Order: sequence, then structure tokens, then C-alpha cells
Amino acid sequence: MKLNSFNQLLPYASGSKTKDFITCTILLLLFIGDVKTMTHILRHHQQRDNTGLSTLSPLEQLTWPLSDVKLACGISPALNVTSNWLQMKLKWLHNGKSVDLGHRYSLNHNTGVLVITNVRLDDNGIWQCVNDKQLARAINLIVLETPKEPYLLIDGHRLDPGNLFVPVKENMDLSIECVVDGGNPIPSLHWLLFPSNSNLENEAMSSGLLQSNDSYQEKDVSRSSAKIQRVLRAHHNATVACIVTHVTLVNPLNTSILLDVQYTPSFGISRIPGFGIPIREGISVSLKCDVDSNPPSSPVWQKDDSVPPVLQTDDGFLNFSSIRRNHSGWYKCTSRHLLSEYSSIGYFLNVRYNSNELESVRKELIEEDNAGSHESVEVTVGGEVQLECPSGPSTAIPCWAKTGNENELQPIGPSSSLHIDQVLYQEAGEYKCIVGSKNQNLEKLRVYTLHLNVVGGPVIYTENRTVVAHEGNDTRLSAEFCSNPMVNKVFWIASDKVIRPGTAVGPITAHSITSSTSSYCQVATLTIQSVTPTHSGEYNLIVGSGKTLVEATVILSVTKSTRNREPVQTSSSHSVCSKMFDNYLIMCLVTSIFTHLKN
Repeated sequence: MKLNSFNQLLPYASGSKTKDFITCTILLLLFIGDVKTMTHILRHHQQRDNTGLSTLSPLEQLTWPLSDVKLACGISPALNVTSNWLQMKLKWLHNGKSVDLGHRYSLNHNTGVLVITNVRLDDNGIWQCVNDKQLARAINLIVLETPKEPYLLIDGHRLDPGNLFVPVKENMDLSIECVVDGGNPIPSLHWLLFPSNSNLENEAMSSGLLQSNDSYQEKDVSRSSAKIQRVLRAHHNATVACIVTHVTLVNPLNTSILLDVQYTPSFGISRIPGFGIPIREGISVSLKCDVDSNPPSSPVWQKDDSVPPVLQTDDGFLNFSSIRRNHSGWYKCTSRHLLSEYSSIGYFLNVRYNSNELESVRKELIEEDNAGSHESVEVTVGGEVQLECPSGPSTAIPCWAKTGNENELQPIGPSSSLHIDQVLYQEAGEYKCIVGSKNQNLEKLRVYTLHLNVVGGPVIYTENRTVVAHEGNDTRLSAEFCSNPMVNKVFWIASDKVIRPGTAVGPITAHSITSSTSSYCQVATLTIQSVTPTHSGEYNLIVGSGKTLVEATVILSVTKSTRNREPVQTSSSHSVCSKMFDNYLIMCLVTSIFTHLKN
């Protein structure tokens, strides 16, 4: 084909895509009529332009099932000059096999884009555009699938979902496998070991749980195994949890078991009055034996290898209402456990019987009861409670105050009762009701102390839901969590990584848990050094008590601005209220007395 005039090139040069070197070369050579030269230059340029494309790592593209997806070819197509048309010669491969167009697959011959409609799970895999001489860079099409709930295997047997306890003997090893069906891409499996409430400070709990390097998948099933090399009694009632994270999950999935460790008895002997105080004839004395074993076993007292002189209670007490000199002797505690007999070391009870010394000991044990009284009130978090202050017709309206962190009194107000709605953990503590007499003698006050105990599951209070940090600066994420009983599970999840308090992953450090200013509350802090835009995203704090897990999310947004915000200076009215409390108390009492006299 040969063009007679350069003006005939204009229709070909009108599009924006004809401004590159290849198109200009084609049009110029068509005008000259040298088709062979044009083909040679074009082929040489394609080979140079596409060198190494097929050796690059595949591009990832995510999509949901039943959606439509477009796959870009990504190479300069080979062209044949036939009559007056330029036509691409392209085809697509799926996992190395040629794709038959039609039905759900359609190819745009002008752009090379492959359109897949109504995507299915079998469309998952490697897609690649090819022509006669080149392979384009591959595209890894990931058709998302949410994983199912995980479950645990021990010795290859699936655990019954209703059986929370797994029996294991002390000093034995324990292997556990976590299994998750489905999930695309492969879900991440993480292992966590949480101590029981009674072993939160036990160092033995910080080691022992081993896990495989990575989870693996076979036949759409993901697996990960963990092993405790040596089970200790400190592991009793500990929780082993498998945490599953996945790109399709807003909150991680989890499954857990409680370890039921069988161990032999250990004994603890205590005494009232305490050890070190002489035992004088005639006073009351109690010996107490505590047996720690699993399964539990009962204590049995013996004196000189025979029956003790007084009956023991079911909870292990030997109570001497008035001890005598003939009660002196060797006492020990025994217990029968799993068909074997166990015994504590012996304790010698020495009874002194000097009558003069007896009277001095009695005086030392007497405590004078101060004016006022002490009570304890328990309420569930979120509930309501009313504290009553005992007062009589001769007393003025009481004044209420709450004991602060440094035992300073924080004034509340005058009232015969104190009503609290939707109780928070932060409202637990000691409340004092201060009552004066109607004769306005402020020197004679009576103080009633009430302790408010708040119980319930864990609650998280985030300092900020969204934190904005400047690139290059260090940033801190913090949250306060409360629970009664206290939580025994605390960890952060950042970028699919589980970070336990006291550990660090790269620039991200999860600090050890610290006490809060409120009762039953603690603070978890996460710091990131020299933040970058890649650190932007969600950071999840997960805490748990028993079987209850709660989660709070903090969103970190990193800006490129280098300006640092000036710290905001805040002043606390708390100290001012403390300094003014003396004046407040006087005014409160005077006002209440005046009200009574007026009525």
C-alpha cells in the first residue's frame, strides 16, 4: 500500500495514541511506501520495548466473586498490515492454558483488555497476555473468599465445640493444630497463650508455647501447629488461642481451649494469730491447711500421726476456741489424690501457759473501733446503685465525698443518699459520708465509709479514635481497658502481626501494661518510631477476660507535613477542688444544718 499525499496521514494521526514513536514511524513509512522497512523497525522496537516483561513478578489484582474484572494486556502489540487496517494479534493464557473467548470472556481487540464477567473462584490464578513473540507481565488474579470459623485438633482428633477443657498431665508435652477451611488468599494463623487470673505474674507462662514458622494450605484447608514442650501446673486454666486474620475480615476469627492440668497436691499451712505471735493458753487459735491439686483433694489434719484433739471443718480449719497446754505437738496435713497418699511437712504447735503474759497478749489483740462504720456495695458495670448514709433526727444533712488517688477527698454534694446511674469502672472506690450534729458543732463529725465495688466484663476506652501523625515523628497510640475480674488476654494486631505487651516488631513497640488511676483499669500503649505513610491504617487492641474478647480500633493517619503541633497545656480542676475541700465541707455542713433548723 502506498499513499499519494501526506494529507492522507491526518486521519491516522488524529488520536492521542498516535503521538508516540511507533505510530509516527508507521505513518511516515506508509507515506514513503517502504513496507518492509516499516515492519523491520516496528519488530525491532517491540522486542526492545518488551524485553524482560515476562520475567517480572506477577501483578496482584483482587476481586470478589460474581463481579466483573478487566485485565490489561500491558505489552505493545504485534501488528500486521493488511489492506488499509492495523489489527492486533493477541491472546490470553490462564495458568498457562489458552483461553477460549466467548461466554464470560471477551477481548477488546483495539486495547488488548480482557473482560471477565461474573467472576468465579476457578478464575483465580495467573493470567498472561501473549502475541507471536512476546509474553506480557503476568497478573495474579485473586478471587477473594472469606475463611470459615477455625477449629482445633489434638492428636488428629477434632475437639468437641462444647468441650472447653483439655486434660493434660503435669510435665507432659502437648501438641495442638489449628485448621481453617476456605479462604483466598491464604489466611494468617497466629498462636497465643494466656495465663489464668491466678498466674498473671508467673514467669513460667512466658515460655513453652512453640509454633510452626508459617501456616500452610492444602486442598483449600489452612493449618498451623503449636506445641508446649513441658506442661506446668502454672498452665492450669491457661487459654490457648488460635487467631485467624484475613484481608476480608473486619475482626479476626478465633478459637480457644482451656488447659486442665492434672498435678499432685502441694500444701500451705497458715495460723491465726499469725506465725511469730506467741500462743498462750486460753486464747483462740486456728490452724488452716490449703491443698492445691487437680483434681481437687481434701485436707485431713493429724496430730502426732493420730486424730487431732478438735474436729476439723470441711474447708481445712482446726479451731481451738480456748487452747490448752496438752494441745502442744506435731501437726501435719495429709491428702489422698488419685489413689496415692500425700503429706505436708510437720509443724510444731507450742502452747505457753504463763497467766501474766496471757493478759498482755489479749490487750495487744484488742482494736478500738473508731467512730463510724465500713460497708461494701457491689454493682455490675452499666447498672445503677444507691449509697445510703445512716443519719438520725439529731444529725444534719450528710455531705458526700470520694477518696482520690492520693487519699485526698473530692467533694460531691449534700444528700442523705447518693444515686449513680450507668456505673463506670472509674466510679469504683471509697466513698465517705460525713455527718454533723444539728447544734452546728463542726468539731464533732461522724464519718461512714462505703466501698463501691464494680464487677463485669472488659471495656476499652480509647484515648483517640483517630490519630494524625507527621511523617518522621514518633507517635503513640494508647487505650485504657477495665474489667473485674481483671483481664488475662491483651495484645495488639498491626498489619496482620500480633504484638504482645513488652515486645516489638520492627519500629512498632507494644509497651508493658501499666496501672491506671482508676480501679480495675490498666493502660496499653503502642509506639511507632519515625512513622511513614506505610504505617497508616488500623491498629486493633484486643483484651479478654475468661471467654469474653473485646476489641477497639485506632486509625492512624500519617501526613507528609513536617510541622509539629504545639502541645496543649491543660489545667486540672482536680487539685483546686482538693485545696477547696475544707471550705466546701464547712459550707456544706452549715447549709445542711440551717436547712434542718428552718424546717
